[in-house]
Formats: sequence, C-alpha cells, structure tokens
Amino acid sequence: MQHLNSVITGVLDQAETRRNLTGPQHGGTASGRLPTESVLRDRLAAQPPTTTDRNLLAWLESSLNVVAKPQARMMFPASGGYFNRVEGFNLDGLTAENRNSAIDAVEAAMTRPTMEGAEELVASLHAATARRGDDAEGQSLAMSLYAGCLAQYPADIAKSVCMAFALRRARPNWFPTLSEIDEACERASAQRAALLGALKAARVEHGVAA
Repeated sequence: MQHLNSVITGVLDQAETRRNLTGPQHGGTASGRLPTESVLRDRLAAQPPTTTDRNLLAWLESSLNVVAKPQARMMFPASGGYFNRVEGFNLDGLTAENRNSAIDAVEAAMTRPTMEGAEELVASLHAATARRGDDAEGQSLAMSLYAGCLAQYPADIAKSVCMAFALRRARPNWFPTLSEIDEACERASAQRAALLGALKAARVEHGVAA
C-alpha cells in the first residue's frame, strides 16, 4: 500500500494535466460521450470537491442554460461550530431536451472509487494516524467496513475526507471512527446529492420544468 502522500497528495500534483474534469468538458467529451468510469475517477481525484461542485454548476449554466440555485440551511452539530447544508435546488431553464444531459453530468460527478482504491485510502489513513492495537483479523474487518463506506461516495469526496482526517492537528490524531468518516462524506456530498435529486424529481411539462 502506498503512503498517504502518494495516494492522495500525489494525485493533486497531476491536476494541471487533468484539470478538464468538471469544466466545460465535464458533461462529455469532444465526441459528445461521457468518459469511462476510470477516467472520471482520476479526474475527480485531481481537485477538491468544492471545485467540482462549483464547476458543475457553472457548466450546467453555460452549456445547458440551467441555473441551479442552492437552498441551504444553517446546521449546528453537537460537536460544535456550524455550517451551511444544501438541502435542495431551485432550477431555472430545465427542459425536456436538456434534463438528461444535466443528470448525466451530475451522475458523472458522483462516480465512486473502486473498492481497491477505497482500501488504499483506508490503509494510508491508518498509517498516518494514531490507533489502538488490533489483531490482524480486527484490522482486516475494519478495512472492509471503512472501504465499503468510502465506496458509497464520490471519489473526490472519499479522498478529501481521508486527507482531512490524516492532517488533523490533534495530538494524538486518532484514527477516525466509522461514523465520523460516514458523517464527513455525507456532509461533503450533500450539495451534489441534492442537485441530482432535484433534477430527477423536477416535473417537465410542455418542454419546461414545472
């Protein structure tokens, strides 16, 4: 297994050559077809989730004339602090003609890591954080549980969450719990999931979304 820096940070070093992920080309290629899943995973991993989300909204507007306005609610978690959580979208310009293309673009941005890739992230995070002693069987079970959790979320979010936990300044920086990983991934993917849900739920009547 590669160390955290080569698995995660190393991918960011390739961002210059992969930066076409979710700009104007995100919804497809020059031929009009979506890239393969492996290409999408690599491209997602090349930039932060916030950049993907921002570029995705920009692409919908510039290429499909769909303006997606997020509806956010202020959240105050028990752990302290606060954050804005996107729970829905107002969609302007969605039509019967552009709806499928919009959904395809968002689904592309939801491409998940492979189980092997998720396991590498977990192993690297495990190596970069403090942890209590487990036997080999316990470590193997934990690997499967954590990797299975990460594999349910977009590739860029799985990577970003692992990096965030690995770089925490707490001393010691304990290996996160499964619930912490899941909560962080769910929070980071909320906007994208809400956008996809809004696009799929919108009723299109007479060529325009109602």
